Amino acid sequence: MLDDSDQRPPATGEEAPPRIGADEWVAQEATRRRGQTGIGGRIAAVWESIPLTKRFGLVLLLLIFAPVVTGSQPFLDLIGLSNDAFILRIGARFLIFAMLAIGLNVVVGYAGLLDLGYVAFFGIAGYLYAYLSSDFIIIGSMKGIHLPTLVSLPLIVLATASVGRLLGLVSLRLSGDYLAIVTLGFGQVFVQLALTATRVRVPWRTRPIDLTRGPNGINRLDEVSLFGFTFETTLQYYYLFLALLVLIFVAVRHLNYSRIGRAWHSIRDDELAAEAMGTPTNRMKLLAFTVGAAIAAVAGVVDAAWQGNVVPVPRYSVLTLINLYAMVVLGGIGSLSGVVIGAFIFTVLPELLRSITLAGFLFYGAGLIGLLALLRPLRRFAVLLAATVAGGLVVKGLVLLIAPGLDIGGSGSGSFLNRLVQSWLVIPESAKSIGNVVVVLAVLTLLTTILVRHRERLFLPLLALSLYLSAFAWETRLALEPAATRIVIVGTTLVVLMIVRPQGLLGKAEVRVT
Repeated sequence: MLDDSDQRPPATGEEAPPRIGADEWVAQEATRRRGQTGIGGRIAAVWESIPLTKRFGLVLLLLIFAPVVTGSQPFLDLIGLSNDAFILRIGARFLIFAMLAIGLNVVVGYAGLLDLGYVAFFGIAGYLYAYLSSDFIIIGSMKGIHLPTLVSLPLIVLATASVGRLLGLVSLRLSGDYLAIVTLGFGQVFVQLALTATRVRVPWRTRPIDLTRGPNGINRLDEVSLFGFTFETTLQYYYLFLALLVLIFVAVRHLNYSRIGRAWHSIRDDELAAEAMGTPTNRMKLLAFTVGAAIAAVAGVVDAAWQGNVVPVPRYSVLTLINLYAMVVLGGIGSLSGVVIGAFIFTVLPELLRSITLAGFLFYGAGLIGLLALLRPLRRFAVLLAATVAGGLVVKGLVLLIAPGLDIGGSGSGSFLNRLVQSWLVIPESAKSIGNVVVVLAVLTLLTTILVRHRERLFLPLLALSLYLSAFAWETRLALEPAATRIVIVGTTLVVLMIVRPQGLLGKAEVRVT
């Protein structure tokens, strides 16, 4: 029998004894979250105090009213657009990729299967829809099949899911790199067939038949029609995609917290142990391939109808697969909400960088927010910012004093913020060619700063230098070439995130007891 003194709380500074039968890491999770300080900690505390269903409701309301806000004239004037068609297309594209990322997360994040042929299911569904809902197939006097969407969609989802299950059957004995090679080959075979299956000979015909129309793809596909309503505009498709995304999100979330989800997680963590505990690993793997392919099929059908065509490259190529994996890794492998956020970042951020004005606010705003989250307490942020500004002014003054002709000033393009920064920098006449070198130096300096972030004497000076180099690279080079800017910023963001937070934005860090 235990004495009451054995249950007393530990004194101040005394370490609490471990409790028998309790997971201390899980029990201390709330304490660790409460220990977060700064602006990020306060925001996280307020957000986590909101019930989960209300959080999802707030995000859903934001997505519902996003077209209204972004279509308003003040917002369009701010980003320099005459209409909201471009923004709507970005939003619809984000919803498509969010559905695909959720499907890929089922296979990779939940079941731990490295499927590099996932985008082929997206393409198979698109081509099946083109066969069933266009003038492509001519049967006798009937030009095209033109099945109703309520008939073609279930058929295509079932057929694509069956292909996913067949791929799973072939790959049951494989894992890791070997599974990745086989599935990558499957994806490449599909793309090559879509590009070259234009003169296929069949026994019952004397002339070859065209199955894909090659690189040009199949055009003039039917619009989606549900319950008598035909979707025609991008805004209508946006809300259709949003409704499908919500249904897929809810279904996969319930699946994740079911016995099937727990079986997937056990296979991902240790397949041998899961099989020893009675988990039907082969059946669960096949189910993961099937569910992932079915989700990709839904996205492939509605995307093909929205675009009005199916084109093998680049829509179903390796580039799309790389983007999908980047979304899943950035958001956090295994995190349902994380992969949606990753899809949002990878579809919206590159397009926002097309506008110099909006990209400038985004670039400097994200930099300041990152510094606020990184530098604690707040006085460290203030000291660093003041030192960086003062250092730039000193460099500017010395250049004007010693070599007045060296600084020719900025281009004057962009917003007031861009012009203000340009007046702070020393910009020589050959700024464009120098900017190429400074871009590389800025990236290397930033990565070096992150690596030495625990050494205060090196960290702050290198961080101030990286800020100045980043501002120079932005104003003289990156802002002038949006295509290169998107690649550099997205790539640098991924590298920095993988160093600082390798589990992704919302992923859970792996904890090992040694």
